[in-house]
Amino acid sequence: MAVKGQTQQTMPKKQWLNHDRKDALKGYVLILPAIALLCIFTIYPIFYLIGSSMHDGSLLSKKREFVAFDNFIDLFHSVDFITTLKNTIVYSVGLVAILMVLATLFAVWVNGKAQKHLNSVTLAAVFTPHIVSLVSVSTVFLWIMDPQIGAINFVLRTLGMKPFPFLASSKTALASLIGMMIWKSLGYYSLLILAALQGVPKDIYEAAEIDDSPKIRVFFRITLPMISPTLFFTTIVATISSFQVFETVNLMTQGGPVNSTNTLVYLIYSDAFKYLKLGPASAEGVVLLGFVGILTIIYFAFLGKKVHYQ
Repeated sequence: MAVKGQTQQTMPKKQWLNHDRKDALKGYVLILPAIALLCIFTIYPIFYLIGSSMHDGSLLSKKREFVAFDNFIDLFHSVDFITTLKNTIVYSVGLVAILMVLATLFAVWVNGKAQKHLNSVTLAAVFTPHIVSLVSVSTVFLWIMDPQIGAINFVLRTLGMKPFPFLASSKTALASLIGMMIWKSLGYYSLLILAALQGVPKDIYEAAEIDDSPKIRVFFRITLPMISPTLFFTTIVATISSFQVFETVNLMTQGGPVNSTNTLVYLIYSDAFKYLKLGPASAEGVVLLGFVGILTIIYFAFLGKKVHYQ
């Protein structure tokens, strides 16, 4: 029985904004500018693009008619669009496959060289094209690959050989663009893979050497699994970059000859800003967005399972 007059202790009220919630609120406030920029410059343009793809009309017209999926239907019934889509896929597959193989082999070769001072010179020579502007590289290669006054064909004529058509033929133009981009990008991806190689623990190679394992087996059983996260990252980055090719096509071929080098991004540019067809251009942009998104999901679903994380 409580004593009369005893002061009753009151329990302190639980504050809604406690210490943990204050920390969480601070975190949300700090990431708010990044979320705002993401919504303004990424999320909103995507939804605007999808909405624009379902309307027809000129880029300069104020009123545009709602046509639902007619722009997409017209695209996939267009021979030029199908050809452009094939060109983009061939360019991307050819560039990424050859680039990843060459970059990996070059990085392994440099990493295994004993003369470390020569490695720096070799890396600098190979990495330099990546620093040069793509516009400058395209202009130089446009002269090098010229069928009449190009440097390569000048050498071929001097040796008594037939000139190579390069950009003048529909059979070789796309391969010429791929070769130029491999030359420009090789150093960048080689440097990333070399950094991954130098992070592989040396004791693993020492254990393989004690077991007298063949070098080819060491490469496929040790080296590739250990650098697989970097290879996975570079493959995705190279794929997305290859689908966005524009400068080289615009400066060197303008999609020709005979539509053999036309790509999705250049087609979007042409339809939107040359012919002012905003509806079809937006539909092409949605197709490009969906294609890159599907490829990224496939990469994570299949290649991501084979990535070895330490």
